[in-house]
Amino acid sequence: MANILVAATPAPGHVNPMMVVAEHLRSLGHSITFLSGSRFRESVEGIGLEFVPLLGYADIDHDRVDELFPEKAAAKPGVEAINAECIYTGINPIPDQLKSIQKLLAGRTVDLIVTDVYFMGVFPMLLGPRESRPPILTIGVLPLVVSSFDVGPFSGPDASPEGRERNEQENLQFQGMFQPAQTRFNEVLQSCGVAEVPGFFMDCVYHLPDRYLCLCSKGFEYPRSDLKSTIQFIGSLTPIRRTGLSLPEWWNSLDASLPVVLVTQGTIANKDLSQLIEPAIAALADQDVTVIVATGRHDLDAIHFPGDVRPRNVEIEAYVPFELILSKVDVFVTNGGYGSINLALSEGVPMVVAGDTEDKIFTAARVGWSQTGINLQTGRPSAEQIRAAVQGVLQDGKYKENALRLQREMADYNTRDLITEAVDSLLV
Repeated sequence: MANILVAATPAPGHVNPMMVVAEHLRSLGHSITFLSGSRFRESVEGIGLEFVPLLGYADIDHDRVDELFPEKAAAKPGVEAINAECIYTGINPIPDQLKSIQKLLAGRTVDLIVTDVYFMGVFPMLLGPRESRPPILTIGVLPLVVSSFDVGPFSGPDASPEGRERNEQENLQFQGMFQPAQTRFNEVLQSCGVAEVPGFFMDCVYHLPDRYLCLCSKGFEYPRSDLKSTIQFIGSLTPIRRTGLSLPEWWNSLDASLPVVLVTQGTIANKDLSQLIEPAIAALADQDVTVIVATGRHDLDAIHFPGDVRPRNVEIEAYVPFELILSKVDVFVTNGGYGSINLALSEGVPMVVAGDTEDKIFTAARVGWSQTGINLQTGRPSAEQIRAAVQGVLQDGKYKENALRLQREMADYNTRDLITEAVDSLLV
């Protein structure tokens, strides 16, 4: 059995799936060390894993990023904000992430490093001599944003001669948009004593690790004939179902005759509930549906209701176990968190997606392309937009049919076995 270091970006949407991966690897008999932000010590140690906190800047609290870095908070929405997100939460932590790993390697044997896609502290190692590092496996907890002859980052897939010409121009334009992040990425790498990345830094995220495992089905991702053989689709990583969960009082009294709509802004982009949760409540307050709201935060009184009265068809919780509730859901209204969308697809649930920050704009685009839901193409939809989209998903059977199609595809993957095979191939 091997000694495996699991390194997770200290954001809830990244740590949770990496904990599931770590638990699985431990179940195979491997010795696991879990490296992440100190705020996750209790939850990691609570499942019996050895926890080591990241050092310095890398031990960042993603819930306080805008507070800690006013320059990031001041970035204009759109390209400037996405560059700032990459720089402050992905690139600037690299030196201290690397130091954290090097400190562990100096004190113990590590046979394999497993990271999430946003943990970039392994890049100085990937760009250095192969013989001086363990093999590195990356888990794709974000959509696959990699350049391709067959796909334009703005227009989607088109492998025709005309489409490929368009795709080339779009890829160049896309790379140009991220020049500030590219420049900063290379500056940080040089400060770590290694050369610049060999190409667009986002492509290198997928191309440089020894293996890259995408946590989605092939049918949810744009088709690419030039995808590297080291990149593999493995389906959705369903969380381990915990026993003894305390479920809400309303759980067993859902009216089966009424459609159930689940609404969330996820665990990161949930500071401003007026972006999606509040307009969704307003949109559905007078509809013949049951609305379940998962806020991802505990101050439930922060929600503003229409007329300052909570509608009778709305239930609100800080946390709802999605792996349990989704089998009861007819429409999932979300800002596009990658993990929750793949979990919804694994249950055959169609969606309404409203996300335009971080990676969510890319995930939302794939929902629209796959016709597994409606992409509202905004991060701040109106109540009218949400109402019309929910009604559209409920009334047009194609969305449910396509979600069920991907559910069947998801079921063909044995995700944990595929992770095991990838790990075994790297430990040889």
